[in-house]
Amino acid sequence: MSVQFATRVPVPSTVTPAQGADVPDGCGDDLAARLAAGPGLWEDWLGELRRSGLIEELLQDGTIARAAAQADHGHKLDRALTAEVTAMCVLAGALFPEQGYDLILARVFGMPGVPVKPGTAVPSGPALSKARMLLGEAVMRRAFDIDAARDDIGPGEDGTVFGMEATAFDGTTLEVFANEELAAEFGVPEGGTKPKIRIVALVQTGTRRWKAAEVGGYTDGENALVDQMETSLGEGMVNFADRGFFSMDRWKRFSATGAHLIWRVKNGKKSVPFKVTETLSDGSELVRLHESNAMLGKRRRGAGDKKLARHPDMTARLVTFTVLTRTARGRVKSTQIRVLTTLLDPDVCPSSEIAASYARRWQIEIAFLHLKKTLRGTGRTLRGRSVTLVRQEAWALLLVHNMIAALASRAIAAAGRNPGTVSYLAVLSLVRSHVDSDACCRHCGRRPTAASDPLAQLIAAILAQPAGRTGRKRTSGRTPAERRSWHTEPVDYTITIVPSNLPNVATSPAS
Repeated sequence: MSVQFATRVPVPSTVTPAQGADVPDGCGDDLAARLAAGPGLWEDWLGELRRSGLIEELLQDGTIARAAAQADHGHKLDRALTAEVTAMCVLAGALFPEQGYDLILARVFGMPGVPVKPGTAVPSGPALSKARMLLGEAVMRRAFDIDAARDDIGPGEDGTVFGMEATAFDGTTLEVFANEELAAEFGVPEGGTKPKIRIVALVQTGTRRWKAAEVGGYTDGENALVDQMETSLGEGMVNFADRGFFSMDRWKRFSATGAHLIWRVKNGKKSVPFKVTETLSDGSELVRLHESNAMLGKRRRGAGDKKLARHPDMTARLVTFTVLTRTARGRVKSTQIRVLTTLLDPDVCPSSEIAASYARRWQIEIAFLHLKKTLRGTGRTLRGRSVTLVRQEAWALLLVHNMIAALASRAIAAAGRNPGTVSYLAVLSLVRSHVDSDACCRHCGRRPTAASDPLAQLIAAILAQPAGRTGRKRTSGRTPAERRSWHTEPVDYTITIVPSNLPNVATSPAS
């Protein structure tokens, strides 16, 4: 071809270079070389550009696109900030909570595979605010539900109890921006200055991934939110819960899902509707659960039905045990714990193992710590200043937390390592840096990692981190005042099965 017929071919890039911007060395030469090499390599390059970004690859396949399909029709057809692109921006905002909208938009529009036309300019921050309002809460909740239900992440090496998947319920709160709308919707703690939302979640204890969650206001009780999660339990699960969750009605409904329950209950004689029917060989007790008139009346008032039938008596197993804590400096503390369980056979599920297994419930506290302190950041409120945006961001935060936890689990499984050897903070930091390095060059559209698999590189980087120590038993003060004078120190725990102080059916009047 003679030189007078040669034409310049536009670069397929999602971002147009700014006027007068410096073009990196090699961008033009690389393009010319690909054109000279023929259509094969050119198509390979286009394939690289069409590849999903790292955030999408860390989620269940098609999560964002499937969730965005629920968006308003007009939002789907938007030129730049479509529902899918807006959802990506919301996730990027949860992953980089310290950065403003302009930086988030520039990062997302530099990711490979972003579904926008070549040459589309990066929108402004106010445009993202409007797009988020159009997106609403439902799309991000749907994205969370899709990814939480993924079946390619197992319970983990330390995630089973008696051969069943271990899960736990609990709740926490997050501060949001202080304005009248949010205060009226979510509520402000007594003596507080900022509204709070309440999150109740079901965690997979072995991976610390959320399997289900509900987002409500501070004024919504944990029990009201957990009642909406009844269907998240099922056969093949063991579920742990703290003592605030037990009621006879909830016990009946949640055990009917097929999951086995190990729930802590209060220690007082009159605080639980139990009477001992039999003391078993391992020191645990079979108890009869009877719904009292007061409990029935409360349930009828809640249901608005004065003719609601009384629950029939039920049998469960009670394990009462003490935990003696002895620190290296000689501090000694004894705590009594009672757990109620549907695991009735002492030969298959000994009381000592049930008592020891209850410590798995603490994994949800660690997961909440990662969500609130490590991912969101200490003292940082959510960005949203409307009810819709706050709830949308809460689901995005839960989804990004799952994204990090799932990646850690995949890396651990690939190396056959103990889950405790991988730091959540290290994985989060590596994800953030790899998302940055996976962005396309804004001039030629090429990725620095085009010659290799960025996800495989990320897993390799995680496994290259120094392994954390496992099996450490430590304790520290629970209150701020205690922590100022009581340093973390090694500790030994001794668990002893003891009899309960509950009345016996055979000796109780009107039994």
